[in-house]
Amino acid sequence: MNPYYPPPLGNAAAAATVIKELRAEADSLGYGFLLFDSGDMFMGSPIGEFSKGIAVADYFNFCGYDVLSPGNHDYDLGVDVFKDFAQHVKARVVCSNIVNADNDETVDYLRPYEIIESNGIRIGIIGLLTEYMPGMTTPEKFKGHKVLEEIVSAREYIDTLQNHNIDLIFALTGIGLKHDKRLAENVPGIDVIIGSHSSTALETPYEDSINHTIIVQSYSHLTSIGFIDLWIDRDTRRIAGYRGKLIDLLSDEIENDPAMVDLVRKWEEMTQKGFDEIIGYSDHELTRAGFEESMIGNLITDAMREFFNVDIAIHNSGGIRANLPKGNITYRDCYNIDALSNTAVTMEVTGSLLKNIIEVGINGHHAIFQVSGIKYVYNSSHPSGKRLIRIWLPDNQLVENEKVYTIATNSYLAAGGGDYVVFKRGDNIQDTFHYLRNIIAEYIKVHSPIKGSVENRIIDQASNH
Repeated sequence: MNPYYPPPLGNAAAAATVIKELRAEADSLGYGFLLFDSGDMFMGSPIGEFSKGIAVADYFNFCGYDVLSPGNHDYDLGVDVFKDFAQHVKARVVCSNIVNADNDETVDYLRPYEIIESNGIRIGIIGLLTEYMPGMTTPEKFKGHKVLEEIVSAREYIDTLQNHNIDLIFALTGIGLKHDKRLAENVPGIDVIIGSHSSTALETPYEDSINHTIIVQSYSHLTSIGFIDLWIDRDTRRIAGYRGKLIDLLSDEIENDPAMVDLVRKWEEMTQKGFDEIIGYSDHELTRAGFEESMIGNLITDAMREFFNVDIAIHNSGGIRANLPKGNITYRDCYNIDALSNTAVTMEVTGSLLKNIIEVGINGHHAIFQVSGIKYVYNSSHPSGKRLIRIWLPDNQLVENEKVYTIATNSYLAAGGGDYVVFKRGDNIQDTFHYLRNIIAEYIKVHSPIKGSVENRIIDQASNH
């Protein structure tokens, strides 16, 4: 979410108005006009999730998007759901580095590249998904697929496009700004990178100093529309100049397109019944934190531990997608906190394995684990794998290596993607198929009013010196 403006910010009807105005302006000037999205298109909102992306496909069709490329969250509901989305949307869907796991061929519902002619200029378009996808989803959700290296795939298809007499090459990327810059530096031939994944909004375009690739990226959750105007030299057919900006979708200032308002209302009525029912009250906002204990992390893990009556609960900080607001709490708030649709998984672990799990959580590669039922001290300045100092239970008993403990965690961690493969070493692993958001909602109903606190469950010696 754009940090500079409070809500009301962002909606499809405001976006539709802005897009319609920009297209009309381009038409009046005799310019070409193209519309792209670089991924993470429908998860994170109730309408997007519960319509399985079809509501967002309706938005893309209404606005006339030309080319889309998937992000990692577009597979949160599984391959079949995204495949259905890709078939429903009128835009072409490209990705150059998602292939069939068995034969490395492009999967049947994606194109590795696309060629569009706009106002006499031939534009080649590639798509790239983050090569770290295996650590961001479960094997089941990405079944039959694998992701090739970003730079290798980009080079291959740029060579292919250049053999098709292309004037310009655009890359739609879901790899994050840091990797967009690496791509621009290492792969000549890309004129414009339209990025996503990190949601690192660029108020004005960034130009790489080595290959002069232009990079743009907008905010997430349709809170802004990114606009770039390219001036093309008709003789060289190259970019001679450009200007770009972000257009914030201040929905109380921008006229909402009435047809899109009706379309959104239809989907809201079908997907959000009961979402705004008040289920509790919080005395203050419970905030998130990536590298320290958080109030919302304590609430979530306490809820899991209580619901399943287990010894310990563990949840990744990165899976907490929103704060719990002060005041009345609705089911929508619980959805926003767990917008990734995790289910709860229970298992048994030895004390030794528990220590290994916590060690993975503090290795510095990602945000730490929030916990209930244990406390731990570590030192982030120590070498990775040797950071855990002490771990103990609420009764001040140290965790014993040979003792077996019951834990609850989420389906993402339990699936063991990336660093989290350590979770797969647990015994009696059971997916309960209870959504975390429902567990959180039940906890709030029982314990309202919510107080929230930080209880020194997690202490980093390096930050306390």
